[in-house]
Amino acid sequence: MKIFRRFHNIQGALLLHELSFVLLILVTATAAVGWAYAWQKSSAESLRLSAMNSHGQNVRGELYRQLKEVFDAAFLRDKYAADEYAHYLERINGYLADLNQLAVNQQETQAIERVSQAYQDFYQQTRQLLGLKSLNAQQRKLLDKQLEQQTFSRLETAFSRFDSLLKTEQQALTERRQRWLSQMTMLIPIPVLIAIGLLLLSRRYVQTNLLKPLARVMHGARRISNGDLAHQIPHMGLDELVRLAGAINQMAAELASNRDKLVEAEKQAAMAELVPLVAHNIRNPLAAIRAAAQVTLDEQPEPAVSDALKDIIICVDRLENWVTSLLSYLHPSQPHFSHQSLRQLTDDVIALMQIQFDDKHIRLEKSGWQISASEVSLDNHLMEQAVFNLLQNAVEASPPGAVIECVYQQDAKQVELMICDEGAGMRFDPLTEQVTGGETKRLSYGLGIPFALKVIKQHHGQLRYDAERGRGTRVIISLPRQ
Repeated sequence: MKIFRRFHNIQGALLLHELSFVLLILVTATAAVGWAYAWQKSSAESLRLSAMNSHGQNVRGELYRQLKEVFDAAFLRDKYAADEYAHYLERINGYLADLNQLAVNQQETQAIERVSQAYQDFYQQTRQLLGLKSLNAQQRKLLDKQLEQQTFSRLETAFSRFDSLLKTEQQALTERRQRWLSQMTMLIPIPVLIAIGLLLLSRRYVQTNLLKPLARVMHGARRISNGDLAHQIPHMGLDELVRLAGAINQMAAELASNRDKLVEAEKQAAMAELVPLVAHNIRNPLAAIRAAAQVTLDEQPEPAVSDALKDIIICVDRLENWVTSLLSYLHPSQPHFSHQSLRQLTDDVIALMQIQFDDKHIRLEKSGWQISASEVSLDNHLMEQAVFNLLQNAVEASPPGAVIECVYQQDAKQVELMICDEGAGMRFDPLTEQVTGGETKRLSYGLGIPFALKVIKQHHGQLRYDAERGRGTRVIISLPRQ
């Protein structure tokens, strides 16, 4: 699988395509070379057998010419017969030597040997006749009968066997040629079929791993360019297309994130422009209302009127605090860091809120105050306001007589402060910095946690929460020690 994985890219696909067609060329060339070699070998064998057959026929022809010279010398007293006989002898020996050189197996050698031996017998008998000056009738009759019935009979038998062997070999060669032709007829379509198969596989491979994935990438890019940033291009095809699809998906996710941040920033900018104007227009009437209520209360009116005036003053103070908190959330101050203990800062905030704890008979439990607290870099004013807002939320969420627990702990990397209440639980998503589920408290500190989150982020820390309906809320502040 790793070997095939190396070809799963554009360069590897092109290399595999080229290697496939090189293989096709090699298969075709091998078949052609094999056929050419077989045909050349068959042709050479056919020429060899033809040459042997020709030499055998020449031996037979020269033999009969020798015999004629013997008869001419014995019966016609031809004085040139001996010379002609020697000339034919030389030619026959040459043909026999050529036959021995052309022989390639034991059967051919034995057949030539039989022909040569029969000729030697013929030669021994006829050579003596050339030396006789006269033959009587009885010698002539016996000589004629011996040559005809014995010597020529052995010669013809040897020649017959030799011819039969050559015919057998020629027939076998013809059969082999027929088989080669049949095999080549069957092999010729193989390169064509391989070429068609490679073409189909190449087309399918390109369609599956290049064209279709590329079309999906283009379609996905068009959808993303039209604003559908949630669309995900499937990761498929060659490695380059998979990486391209991943890069486009990542780009779309970053664009979606940046778009959300931009929308949120635009909302914050709009609120930052609108809220100060609204706050100014609210604060002036509130100040007049509170001043009038305070002046009337100082005149010591009847108890019912006095209670109503006190409620007015409390509501006005809450509205003032809410407007101040909203302005602080939209326009947080830049931190000025100094070294201080988070536990000591928490003690200062608890001291400021002791009256609120007493009014609701809330018992405060502190854990981890016995260890030696390390100092961290923080802005005392901003962090104190953040802790104050979180404790204020815990007090307002807790029923009378409840317990609020503050837990301090630290390690080599960070310090933590955990605030746990026994309220009804709240729903707040600090990641989006939005209050959800109708949890914003009427005329109170609904922006306490978002403000605290902004401050803690300025301190490079984290704000985590764990809330469940009916089981209270646990908020954790984590600040780095360095």
